[in-house]
Amino acid sequence: MNSFELIRFEQIFFETDPDSLQRVEKEFPFFFPKNYPFSAWVNRRTDSLQLALYQETKALLDKDVKKQIHIFLDGASQYFQDFPLPKKAITITSDVDFNNKVIFTDSLLLIGIDNFLGTNHFIYEDIPLYLKTQMNLEQLPSELAGSFAKRMVMAPEDRSFLAQLVFHGKKQFVKQTILPEFSEDIIVGYTTDQIDWAYANEKEIWNYFVSKELLYSTDSSLQTRFFLQAPFSKFFLNIDQESPGRIGQWLGLQIVKSYQKQTGASVIDILDTPYKELFKKSKYKPRRG
Repeated sequence: MNSFELIRFEQIFFETDPDSLQRVEKEFPFFFPKNYPFSAWVNRRTDSLQLALYQETKALLDKDVKKQIHIFLDGASQYFQDFPLPKKAITITSDVDFNNKVIFTDSLLLIGIDNFLGTNHFIYEDIPLYLKTQMNLEQLPSELAGSFAKRMVMAPEDRSFLAQLVFHGKKQFVKQTILPEFSEDIIVGYTTDQIDWAYANEKEIWNYFVSKELLYSTDSSLQTRFFLQAPFSKFFLNIDQESPGRIGQWLGLQIVKSYQKQTGASVIDILDTPYKELFKKSKYKPRRG
């Protein structure tokens, strides 16, 4: 089991004696940007909304947070032995910045712990359901693995839709490799109903991409329609409301999984394989629902 230090900065910040806040600033200067006056941090400690948010994070116990981080670190160290992993994890309150739940650097993991309070938490009342489903503590290893994958998978210079399918598929495959015990719905960030829909409609999804001649298209709108966070994917058909968002990421994973099955390649070799070669050798064929 990989050893690391967990620092609950939100506890340090809100529980420290007011006279000692400057000491905290010196110890954690990156949390106190100079473009804000020091009084802003003093006021933040007494702001009712900030205090309420902090109170809710107390329900996430150190042992439970550590357990989820260990799941990621142990998996990553097993398959990426030559890649240095952080020895320090720092949690903070982030005003529920669900677009930046975790940040991975060489030296530390930065975790916006207020993004993992639970799908049905009252603080998330106004957040769309497709985002809330990914906001529980059990999702933390997948978020960490996703941040790690972004550092491992090089973005292709090719802007074609097919290149993007493989690019995103490689990232999802890295996550799946690191977290082999996790079901695919958690890896991709879907509900069980959404993953069932994807498998049931895989052939129709693929046929749509082929029939519309999208594979070699460089239309930038395809990113928004099929790869970015959204309540549903945009085929501009009746199935749109039933489909989960980011269906291109899921389909890309199926292509990469097919390549691995055909070739037996390791995850490291897969990362180095050009997208055209990977797609050709994958012999990908969608399953019928």
